[in-house]
Amino acid sequence: MPKYKSICDFLSEISTNLFLETNSRGQITYANSKAKIVFSIPQQDDVYINNIFDSETSLLFQRHSQNTLYQNYAETFQIGYKQRFYNVVAYPQYGNVIFCFEDITERRQLSHLLYHTKQRLEFAERTAQLGYWELDLKHRRFYWSQEMFRIFGTESDDIFSKKNLIREQILSEDLPLYKQKLTQLLKRQQTVEGQVRIRRIDNGELVYCQFRAGMLNYQGTDQIAGTFQNITPLINIQKQLEEARQTADKLNMDKSYFLAQASHDLRQPLQALNLFVSLLEEKEDKTEQRNIIEKIKASSDNLNRLLTNLLDISKLDSGGMLFERETFNLQDLIQKLGQEYTIIAQEKNTQLKTKSETIILDSDAVLIERVLRNFLSNAFKYTKDKVILSCFRYHNKIVIRILDNGIGIQQEELKCIFDDFYQCRQDKSNRQKGAGLGLSIAKKIAGLLDGKIDVISCPNRYTSFSLILHP
Repeated sequence: MPKYKSICDFLSEISTNLFLETNSRGQITYANSKAKIVFSIPQQDDVYINNIFDSETSLLFQRHSQNTLYQNYAETFQIGYKQRFYNVVAYPQYGNVIFCFEDITERRQLSHLLYHTKQRLEFAERTAQLGYWELDLKHRRFYWSQEMFRIFGTESDDIFSKKNLIREQILSEDLPLYKQKLTQLLKRQQTVEGQVRIRRIDNGELVYCQFRAGMLNYQGTDQIAGTFQNITPLINIQKQLEEARQTADKLNMDKSYFLAQASHDLRQPLQALNLFVSLLEEKEDKTEQRNIIEKIKASSDNLNRLLTNLLDISKLDSGGMLFERETFNLQDLIQKLGQEYTIIAQEKNTQLKTKSETIILDSDAVLIERVLRNFLSNAFKYTKDKVILSCFRYHNKIVIRILDNGIGIQQEELKCIFDDFYQCRQDKSNRQKGAGLGLSIAKKIAGLLDGKIDVISCPNRYTSFSLILHP
């Protein structure tokens, strides 16, 4: 027994750990040299745990000491002492408790440093949407970072180390490129990169990814290490920019076409006006003069319409046409238009019917009237003998409809009639009556009104244009 005790004393003295032995009352019965120095234990017999540590730490020792003696089983806990941290193991020993202190200060600091470093890396990955992965070529095992799981729409618990996440989710069209790049990497040992698309596991969403891969040797084992970056937002921005560029190009072409068209169309009524004025000066017959005056009036109206459309399209494109809200009775506007166009209907031997109800609307009456006048003008231009103007409520919306029994519009042309400068092919005479801007202007004004235009047509039977507004 003495020999065993001396060996224990020897080992405790050369150990880097600190040792204390206490009885059931917390009195220190043994301390190795390092413990005496670190804890400043005085050279006397009646030293207790609570003489060394603060009250909270002393209670911690007392609780674990009692548990150890009661259960006859070692317990582990941690304490802090004078800016150092210790991992403490309490062992039961013949009615006493032996405490072994392991200094873990540096390990704890390193652990905290690694933890914060990991947090920073995960934050950087999450912010850049850049995932990291590795493949152990010898054991065919994968490592995936948390951002890889987020990009692919899955959880780490659902993926085991042998599962090739990339190969399973990459689009089949992009897989040959990905394999080609990895083969090139293994042959040339040079970093490769490319762009592929994957399907998220959780919702099937298409994700564009930029990948890079290179060789890595870890503890004598060759590994492929790579990154996957979600560049979907960048791709979407590029698509939007391309669409904006195409729109700008189209607008530029439309403007050029419009200037050429308007130049031609404006010259015609001006030349006609000059010609009719010259003829008027030469004619003495009153009947012929009236006919020429009518032609002058028609040319002047055509010129006025072209100039008005030119100004309107310019205002709409530049944002110069403003929405001015007011409260008014829509029935009053319908009745006003009905009275005005009744005269036109009589001149054209056409029947005009109006149907309306009292609807108080908070909108822009002037802009609404502009749209309706455009619809009415077209209706009287193409109708056989009947036009109906009506307004009513339908499913919490306000509908203003103009219906005519004219030549109608072919189905393939319905999607084009609101484009700038488009003119229906079936009415050849229409090309001499404007630049095809009326419906385009009406659609843009409907947008300012937060409404929409609906059109239904049956060739050679009827056409219905509706302005749909929110009350």
